[in-house]
Amino acid sequence: MSNKLHSPLGHGRTNKILVTAALAKVQIELVDTQVNENTIKELLKLNPFGKVPVLETPQGSIFESNAILRYLARHSQGLYGTSQYQQGLVDQWLDATTNELETETLVIVLQVLGYVPVNQAQQKNSLASIAHTLSIVNTQLGKSKFITGETLTVADIALAQVSTFIFTLVLGEEERNKYPQLLKWLSEVNSLPEWREYYGRPRFLKNAFPLPVEEKKEKKQEQKQEKQKEQPKQKEQPKQQEQPKPKAQEDDEDQPKKKEVNPLDLLPPSTFNIDDYKRIFFAEKDIQKNMETLFSTVDLNGWSLWFVKYNKSENEGKKLILTNNLMKGFINQRLDQNFRKYAFGIHGVYGDEPNLELRGAWLWRGTEVPKEWKDHVAYDYHQFIKVDVNNAEQKQLFVDYWVKQEEDTSVVEGLTARSLIYFR
Repeated sequence: MSNKLHSPLGHGRTNKILVTAALAKVQIELVDTQVNENTIKELLKLNPFGKVPVLETPQGSIFESNAILRYLARHSQGLYGTSQYQQGLVDQWLDATTNELETETLVIVLQVLGYVPVNQAQQKNSLASIAHTLSIVNTQLGKSKFITGETLTVADIALAQVSTFIFTLVLGEEERNKYPQLLKWLSEVNSLPEWREYYGRPRFLKNAFPLPVEEKKEKKQEQKQEKQKEQPKQKEQPKQQEQPKPKAQEDDEDQPKKKEVNPLDLLPPSTFNIDDYKRIFFAEKDIQKNMETLFSTVDLNGWSLWFVKYNKSENEGKKLILTNNLMKGFINQRLDQNFRKYAFGIHGVYGDEPNLELRGAWLWRGTEVPKEWKDHVAYDYHQFIKVDVNNAEQKQLFVDYWVKQEEDTSVVEGLTARSLIYFR
């Protein structure tokens, strides 16, 4: 049995594990895993806390991302230090990265992205703590090439992941330039081929995002009072004695609800197997050859090809990082993740600031737009164009989306590919 990493595709913690595995020359199969009601049962068998990432090894499972880093690093010469003392330093900086830097960064980021209520006092304290920790790291990196000495270790990988995250989402150029030794070290780590394979080229902020501001309590109270004034008072109705439910109705409510059948499962059988094709796609380095395989094997009575384009609002598509987050939110969070069983797509951010576009090319079960897309919160703002494979121009455009995947270099429909993700 090979090592299997159960973790979300493209997540920062997922990538730091994959980078470490590549450096340690340990073969790992990534199983793209989102935590939801469909995966939790199997996840609990691997991790009693039901969380990801989890590394499934021939000996058993290992959870917690830094524990996985340590496990992988022990398979190499030097990634976990070359002496017991340096190994202690590796542990020290792994813990410091998590406790002193990552936790405080998440306080800021979750508020900026709107996942938690705004708390300006927390923002202020976290920013001060981040600045203090970065100054300590900067001083340490003035003494040695890497964080624990003169050789690269997993402590550098973990620290670089969080530092890159900070300079991508929290701190602008002015704040960043306060840490020259850290930036010099980070540039070296970011330049590693193994790093570039999973993280790509870093894109740091010119100016920090404005932090969200709490709405004043007085304003909230005024709005509440105005709303109450607008609502007409209803006459109080005399209470009616609650009638007992018929027994048959009570029995129906006690019965477990039947699992809803996906309409795609009711389609006639198809000769095309999407799982087999995905394995072929990622095993074959020649993507052009993959396209030939697709068009020679796909069953167009049971499957269809589509262009999906987002009709952005006037204020969207201005900044790459915000547009990239919008795309990932649409695809990795808002789109039903069970749809991965029936689809394969390449979606991305194309163009240049301040006129970026979200679009991609997809293959999915059935010949119409499926329920999963129709249930999407932004379905009405997307354009779906079915590809006619007998139309040479449309067919070639579909090929371009799937073949031209080099970020900041490849051009599709006259727009440069800036950030690409797979839906698989």
